[in-house]
Amino acid sequence: MLALNPQQKTISVVIAGGGVAALEALVALRALVPHGLDALLISPSDQFVYRPLQVSEPFGFGGGHRYPLDAICRDLGARFIHDGLVAVDADAHTVALAGGAQITYDLLVLAVGAQAYPAFEDGVTFDRETIPEDFDEVLSASGAGLAERVVIVVPAGATWSLPAYELALLTADCSPRSDVTVVTHEHAPLCVFGTAASAGVAEILAQAGVKLRAGEQATVVAANALRVGWEWIEASRIVSLPLVSGRRLNGIPCDAHGFVEVDADGRVGGLEDVYAAGDGTTAAIKQGGLAAQQADAVATHIAARLGANVTAARARPVLRGMLLTRDGPRYLRAELDDPDGTSTISDEPLWWPPSKIASRWLAPYLGRREAHLMAGKVPTSTTR
Repeated sequence: MLALNPQQKTISVVIAGGGVAALEALVALRALVPHGLDALLISPSDQFVYRPLQVSEPFGFGGGHRYPLDAICRDLGARFIHDGLVAVDADAHTVALAGGAQITYDLLVLAVGAQAYPAFEDGVTFDRETIPEDFDEVLSASGAGLAERVVIVVPAGATWSLPAYELALLTADCSPRSDVTVVTHEHAPLCVFGTAASAGVAEILAQAGVKLRAGEQATVVAANALRVGWEWIEASRIVSLPLVSGRRLNGIPCDAHGFVEVDADGRVGGLEDVYAAGDGTTAAIKQGGLAAQQADAVATHIAARLGANVTAARARPVLRGMLLTRDGPRYLRAELDDPDGTSTISDEPLWWPPSKIASRWLAPYLGRREAHLMAGKVPTSTTR
């Protein structure tokens, strides 16, 4: 159990980040340790962006919801600092912020995420945060019949491919005059979900008229040309998913790509009282639901250290994904230690609430917040 200093009345927990893992950890800690916890959230963004819904934004289905982080923190009895974390001194238990401030902590949770960058110099990178107009132009051209062939590329090294299949399905539905193809390094579409789910996705693509080239690595060599294996292919528009790298915080050990290695409880090796969760870790799949599960492990371990009546159980990681199609969402699920044995695809929800990001604490919290919003009980979240 973490010991309090004689002068302390609370344990200070600093959570760095403003995404799924950070908020999952905050909501979980507030539920598991309702007293004696001074929680501080530090984020370079002042909003939590529900990123999975950004894929459907250009198709007129609404964008990713945005929630003000200061309002969420007030709601959860936490403090908020709008600033970026740049360095950690684990020995001194302090963090340095971009604005020059130094903050002391008892426990630190790093949930700073990863940073996206283009896989290729040419073509369009699907990135709604920084260059939304690029894909808007692709969709406008295909809708007007000016983009006869659209190719969606899942590059080697991409850590979460589901958005590519949504882009292909929604583009094919909105632009029937365009020939849409997905080229992926995966040996089958969304094969990380196991054989049954992958076969179901392949059938959905075929029924929608989306061509598939799986198990092939593509290199985009010009705005309208790519090489797939030894074959050169021309296309009217080429759209690629981005790659991601870690953030390389000073004072935090990381691998060659900037990602932080953690144990099953989320502890950063060699650093006392420092945890990490989410896309900034070495986890092979960068996905919101898995980030939330990592954050749950961190919150449970911290709660147990602080004397809460919880068991720091190490659950089997479960991958859950919602694929948007013209016939409604399809729910995919697999346990990562046995994907083929647990592979499932269904048009009925496989988890509750049936949100894009399946999470134990954050999804129900956001659902309650939206319900209160409709009743006029909380400040309005914004959408773009």
